[in-house]
Amino acid sequence: MSLRTKIAIGVLAATAVLAAALAYLGVAAKKELDRAAGAQRSRTEAEFEAYRKETERKFEAYRQQQQQVALKAVEDLVVGWVNDLAGTPISDLPFRLRDENNGVREAGIVSLDERGELRFEQHKPRGSRVELSAEEKEIARSVFETGRHRFAGDLLFIPYREEAHPKLRHVLRLGVKMPAIATPTVEPPRLSPPESADLGPLALIGFSTLALAMLAVFVLLMFALRRFVLAPLGNVLSESERIVKGASGLEVRGLSGAKGGDIETLVAAFNAMFAELKAYQNDLEGKVNEATRTIQRQQQSLVIAQRLAATGTMAAGLAHEVNNPLSGMLNAARRLKMREGLDERARDYISLIEEGLGRIEGLMKQILDFSRRRDMKPERFYPDAPLKRSLPLVRHRIEKRKQKLEEDVAPNLPQVFGNEEEISQVLMNLVINASDAAPEAGEVRIGIAAAPDGGVVYAVEDSGSGVPEDIKDRIFDPFFTTKEPGKGTGLGLSIVHTIVDNHGGKISVERSTRLGGARFVVTLPPAEKRDSTRKLQAPREIEAA
Repeated sequence: MSLRTKIAIGVLAATAVLAAALAYLGVAAKKELDRAAGAQRSRTEAEFEAYRKETERKFEAYRQQQQQVALKAVEDLVVGWVNDLAGTPISDLPFRLRDENNGVREAGIVSLDERGELRFEQHKPRGSRVELSAEEKEIARSVFETGRHRFAGDLLFIPYREEAHPKLRHVLRLGVKMPAIATPTVEPPRLSPPESADLGPLALIGFSTLALAMLAVFVLLMFALRRFVLAPLGNVLSESERIVKGASGLEVRGLSGAKGGDIETLVAAFNAMFAELKAYQNDLEGKVNEATRTIQRQQQSLVIAQRLAATGTMAAGLAHEVNNPLSGMLNAARRLKMREGLDERARDYISLIEEGLGRIEGLMKQILDFSRRRDMKPERFYPDAPLKRSLPLVRHRIEKRKQKLEEDVAPNLPQVFGNEEEISQVLMNLVINASDAAPEAGEVRIGIAAAPDGGVVYAVEDSGSGVPEDIKDRIFDPFFTTKEPGKGTGLGLSIVHTIVDNHGGKISVERSTRLGGARFVVTLPPAEKRDSTRKLQAPREIEAA
C-alpha cells in the first residue's frame, strides 16, 4: 500500500466522523431555526394586519379631509366667478355660461315663474337636454328660499340676483371640475425584532465535536508522517548534499531505497508545480492589475448611474408636484388675460407670465417623458420612413435660418425593427441640434446607409464648431447642455440615447470630415436580429413581471 493511499484512508476516516457529527448538528439547528421562524412569522402577520387596518383608517380620514378642502376651494373659485357676473342681464348670461374657459363643465339656469313652477335651461355643453331630478328640484327650491348656494355631488346651485328685481328669480346650476385628491404617504410599521434561536447547547456540542475530530486528525497525521515520511527521509540523509535550492525552487534528486519511491515522486511533482506556479504568478500579476483597473472604471460608472437614477427620481417627483399648481397658475393667467378693461401694459405683463409658465410646463413634460418608462410597440418599417415623418416638422426652422439641407438616402435599405415614431423623434432632435449648432446660412446633412452587419446607419452632420473632446463623454447626460440659458433643457440628447438603447442600437459623436462640425451616428440592428432578440427575451420579461 502506497503512502498516498495510507494517508487518504486516515483522513477519510476522520472526515467521515466529522461529517456525521456536523450533519446531526445541522438537523438540530434547522429545527430550532424553523421554530423561531414560525413564531416570528405569526408575530409579523399580526403586526401587518394591524398596520393594514390602521392604514385604511388613515386613508379614509385623509380622503374625507382632502375632499372637504377641495370642495371649499372649488366653491370659493366658482362663487367668486359668479360674483364677477353680478350685474350681467339675464339675457346675456347664457353667452357667459357657454364660455369654454369659464372653469365649469356644465352650466344652466333654473328660473322660478310667477306660479312658483321651476323652469330649467341647459346652456353648456351646447345642444344638451338635461332635466332636473327630483333631488335637484328640492335643492333648487331650498336655494330660492334661503338665498344660499348648495352642493349636490359635483353640482353647485348658486343664487343669481338681477339689479332690476330684488326678489330672487334665478339659480345657476353649475357642474364643477373636482380636483384630484393626492394619495397620502403612510410610514411603514416598525416590526418587532426577530426572536433569536437558542443555539447555545448546539454550539457547545458542535465545538466539542470539532475539537475531538481535529485532535483525531492531528494524531493520525502525526502517525502517518512519522511512519511513512520521516522514517524514509532518514535513509536519504547521506544524500542531502544533492538537494539544491535555486531560482527555480527546491529540487531533490537521486532518492534511493525501497521506502523512497513515494517521497521521490512527491518531490518531483513539487518541483514541477513550483515552476508552473512561478509562471502563473507572473501572469496573474498582470491579470490582477487589469482587473483592478476594470473594477475602478465600473465603480465610477456605478456611482454615476446611481446619481443619475436619484436625480431622475427626484426630478420626476418634483415635476409631478409642480404640475398641479402650475396648471392652476396658467389657467389663472389666461383668465386674467381675457378680462375686459385691461390696459396694454397689463396685457403685456400677463402675456409674459403666460409665456414663462408655458415654458415651465413644457420643461416639466420633458422631465416626465424622460423619467417615465415607455412601452414601445415594435414593428418593421423602412429606414427612410422616420426621416419623411420628421423633416416637415423642422424644415421651417432650417429655412428660417437660411441654411442648406442635404439628404443622402441609399437605395435598397433593409428594414429595421422598432417604433417608427420614436426613431422620428431621434432624427428630429438631432436635426434641431445640428441646425442650432450650424451658423446662419450654414449647412445640415442627413444620411442613411446600410451597416456592415446588415443594419442601418443614420448620420446627422452640421457645419458648426463641433463637440469639444473634453465634453464628449457628458453630452448624453441628463440636463447637460452647451446652449445659452433659456434655449436648451439638456434632455434632448438624453432622450435620444434612451430611445436608441431601447432599440438595441448605438449612438456616437465624432467630427464631420465633410462639413467640419459635429457628426452624430446612430446604428440600428437589422429587423431579423431584433425579432430574434425579442423572442428570446420574452420569457424573462414575463417571469420578471
